[in-house]
Amino acid sequence: MAPSPRRRRAADETPTRGVTIKHLATELGLSITTISRALNGYSDVGEKTRERIIEAARRAGYTPNRNAQRLVTQRSHTIAWVQSDHDAKFADPHFVEVLAGALREARLSRYDIILAAEPPEGQLAAYERYVRDGSVDGFIVDVPRPEDPRVAFLKAAGVPFAVHGREGVVEDYGWVDIDNYGIFYNLAKLMVENGHRKFAFINGDEQYLYARTRRRAADTAIRDLGLPPDTVLHLEGTHPMGDAGYQLTELALADPDVTAIIYSSILFTMEGLAAITQAGRKPGKDIMIASMNDQLQYLNLAPLEGVVTLVNSSLRAGGRALVAEVIRQCETGKTGGTMIPAFFYLADGVRAETIKDDVLFA
Repeated sequence: MAPSPRRRRAADETPTRGVTIKHLATELGLSITTISRALNGYSDVGEKTRERIIEAARRAGYTPNRNAQRLVTQRSHTIAWVQSDHDAKFADPHFVEVLAGALREARLSRYDIILAAEPPEGQLAAYERYVRDGSVDGFIVDVPRPEDPRVAFLKAAGVPFAVHGREGVVEDYGWVDIDNYGIFYNLAKLMVENGHRKFAFINGDEQYLYARTRRRAADTAIRDLGLPPDTVLHLEGTHPMGDAGYQLTELALADPDVTAIIYSSILFTMEGLAAITQAGRKPGKDIMIASMNDQLQYLNLAPLEGVVTLVNSSLRAGGRALVAEVIRQCETGKTGGTMIPAFFYLADGVRAETIKDDVLFA
């Protein structure tokens, strides 16, 4: 009896199940060693041969055995990301955006990410455990502080890692960042250029490098313009950035001389707009607003168009770049930095002699 169509299809699929390097070697007439080295990225396999092997593996549905790979390459294809065990952190949209980008890049590169949560006093012990047992190839470090002990430990351990942020000019470890200094230097100058002699800067938690750098940039811009330090009213939130935007904006508006506000986060801005409206002020009319916008996917910013000057930069792209940097170190042994671009979108009526280009790099 002839097999049914369903059985014929199943029989046709059988060769793609459990395909091994040995199957590929037989099909292509190559040695098992050549197949293995091509699939594991060794440079001693010619490019045409590598492409031929990869195409055959894809066509056959070959899936590498991770345990076997680890024995051969001494790599786990796993990246660790140790987080602070803080409930608010895992509800922070900024973190979620970076995580989404990191997970996507890891999937495309066939890496896994181990996400661990430890109290601050236990984080270094977690790094030590992972380094000691060799269960991961590298690490992601986020929200660094000045002289961060995590960075010092990983540098001393000599393992691949990438930091979301940086301290000054960095050449001895991998990093991903935006030009925090350049962005907020230009925003402060933009306020003065548009006639504002007293503006508020509602910043993030200044115990962290990104917020400290942003404050320093605004103060330096004011000093370079020959204006007094109290031109800027500094107000500081906590990390993670949450629901402080309304209260901090109320504090800013309590000073009658404040005619403009710079926000360090679009979350602060969305809440601050409510406080501005409640105070009877007209955003974009009698008070100028500028904000960093990390492109949080769930926010609808259409109502802000033409009203708020935005500096757009993708945290999701930052997450992808973090994983790519760790993998680059694993494969080449070389460290480097990635600057994520920022794009300026000016509100209606805003003069912008200061900003010569709408894209800021390092």
